[in-house]
Amino acid sequence: MIGLKMKINFECKSCHKIFDNEVGRVSINEETMRPDFEKKILCPSCGEKTIDDVLLTELGQSQLTEATWDL
Repeated sequence: MIGLKMKINFECKSCHKIFDNEVGRVSINEETMRPDFEKKILCPSCGEKTIDDVLLTELGQSQLTEATWDL
């Protein structure tokens, strides 16, 4: 299932920079129960990151909940 196009607020685990990232459409992987993003996560300092390389900020958690609410 596909949710809304969203910006999500992340913190990079490497450089600790907090940034907004346009992730496109958000879905939930039914096997892993983890979010899948249409677009790549790009830290402005470090470049491309995976979901394991970033943390969701409190704002990011709210944004992700909003994006997946109807899924």
